[in-house]
Amino acid sequence: MKFRSRMTKPVSAVLCAMALAVGAGSTAAAATDRTAQSAESKYAAQAKAVGLSNRQAAQLQDRVDAKLADIKVPAEQVGYNEIRAKDGSAIVTVSVPGVADTSCSYLWLCLWTGPNWTDSKVSFTECRDYDLNNYSFNNDTLTSYKNNQTTGTVARFYNWEGRKVYKFGSTAYHTEDSLANTPWDNMIDIVDVC
Repeated sequence: MKFRSRMTKPVSAVLCAMALAVGAGSTAAAATDRTAQSAESKYAAQAKAVGLSNRQAAQLQDRVDAKLADIKVPAEQVGYNEIRAKDGSAIVTVSVPGVADTSCSYLWLCLWTGPNWTDSKVSFTECRDYDLNNYSFNNDTLTSYKNNQTTGTVARFYNWEGRKVYKFGSTAYHTEDSLANTPWDNMIDIVDVC
């Protein structure tokens, strides 16, 4: 009996430690769930403020989640329809039915998948090359843009053809409401912002 009781105490101690560890993990998971729910309700409230129904807000959140999963750089959702690269150099705006976002902040180059600055938008601010596929602008989908950088700043647009091939440039301030009547519609893969 003494042998058995000696074994029971260490086993009990191990079982208690395991139970505490599981409880701590559950507490951390619950805290993470509360944070995610808080963010979701914040974004849902923003969506409702622009006139979206609960169903539309949920559908938009699904599209934002899909876009976020498709982005290949570290990024996070920062608004009901906005995703920002963690380095702050790019913002992806998911289009909202009935809410046109044709804005392009000063010092940014903004690109849209649709004509007349419609559909999804990606905005860049740093002077460097950006591979549009990294920002969920897949399958050569650029159709319109605004170059709202400092006057005279040139953005360069490239297609990938086994190597980066220059197609055209844009000197700020410049806008293009549709590339549909050009050879470059739905062709551009890389943008050198400035």
